[in-house]
Amino acid sequence: MKKIIFSILLLPGLSGAAFAQKQLPVEEFKLKNGLEVKMIEFGSIPAVSITCYVNAGKKTETPGQQYLATITSGALALGNEKYTRVQQDNLLSKLGSSISAVTNANYTEIGMRFLNKDASTAMDLLSSLLLKPSFPAEDIRQQVEQTLNYNNPYKMDIGALSGMFSDYVLFGTAHPLGRHFYAAQLNKITAAQVSEFYKFNYTPKNTKLVLAGNFDHAAMKAMLESAFGSWTAAYGENNGSAYEVQPIAKKEYYFVNKNRATQASLRWNKKAPEAGSKDVIPFEMANNAFNNILFDEIRAKEGKTYGINSVYSEESNTGFYAVVTQVRNEVAYETTLSFDRVLKQFSETGITQAQLDKAKAALKNDRLMIENPFDLIAFYNPLLYKDPSKRNEYIAAVDAITIEQVNKIIKKYYTPDAYKLVVVGDQSALSSQLEKLRGLVTLPVTSIEKDN
Repeated sequence: MKKIIFSILLLPGLSGAAFAQKQLPVEEFKLKNGLEVKMIEFGSIPAVSITCYVNAGKKTETPGQQYLATITSGALALGNEKYTRVQQDNLLSKLGSSISAVTNANYTEIGMRFLNKDASTAMDLLSSLLLKPSFPAEDIRQQVEQTLNYNNPYKMDIGALSGMFSDYVLFGTAHPLGRHFYAAQLNKITAAQVSEFYKFNYTPKNTKLVLAGNFDHAAMKAMLESAFGSWTAAYGENNGSAYEVQPIAKKEYYFVNKNRATQASLRWNKKAPEAGSKDVIPFEMANNAFNNILFDEIRAKEGKTYGINSVYSEESNTGFYAVVTQVRNEVAYETTLSFDRVLKQFSETGITQAQLDKAKAALKNDRLMIENPFDLIAFYNPLLYKDPSKRNEYIAAVDAITIEQVNKIIKKYYTPDAYKLVVVGDQSALSSQLEKLRGLVTLPVTSIEKDN
């Protein structure tokens, strides 16, 4: 996920009180052009936080377009028909406001916060940025150069490399999530391509707005219609993508060399629930327990690493979770054995009632302690959760999960005989240990330098 900050000034005191109530009223409506809007009452400060969810991310990049979704969202900050980049930044500074753009595998978020008294000016600024970008060619070229200077695969650390090559081995380059940018490809990206990608993907019916704050709903509706009602689609409104992902049927091992690396990065990748699946909540409970067990066994008892985490994000919705760690070179292979032992035992024994209670408390606490309006908006993310009333029932849904349901989920997703492990480190330091990984495939960094 790449986050671009257009202005880093933040409104003081906007976060509001702790989210102590279980449910919040969510008003839903559509503008005349079909743009869907959700408004959530939150806090006592006269202020608004707004997130525009555009259904365009890495998944919508065609071969040869790697990183185009992120370049496009970042290029929104480069000026538009009404405001130059300097005018835009000066106005944000006067408002004490900020705009951010975040692009992930599935979608792009464009967020802004402002005081109610500045709503008209702020909404005009946001709609101009979103609806009328100019995409100056030279600025986009500089954006490409900066990306290559600071995100070059040849300069990545071992953790970033293990993540990138995990996508490669999970999805393959026939899938957009398996492709990664590289210099020869990225240097071909033009302002015209950015404009075409924008026109196809940034449309009213391919975007959803969510607002949270303490504001007058009737006045805000009128303001939204004025700011966004003229938005039309250049190429139609449909935007969807579907790709096959091969299941993980056995243990597979991959290695990427990073000369002079003083540690080894290990990343085990396994199948996880899709976003919105009924499996998500019990899976998150299982993963909470698994994460704690991994730390207790491999970090605390065995001392093989400073940290090890089982990472899952419904928001990213890639359909996989990963266990990630970095270890001393001399214990890399031993750590793989420890992981196999912990995974097998977890699959066989499941979760205890005490672990379940702890996991439930953690999930409910995350929900009840939401203090930031952007975090609240993310909780109701309309691209992931179609029905806000079900999100309002989240606490009850967590409480209703039984230990039998969680243990069934563990059998389904924590199988001990199937994963894809990506190891990144110095080959000369790890060679004797790598020989013990049966069927190990060595991947040169140039493996990603293909488009399909």
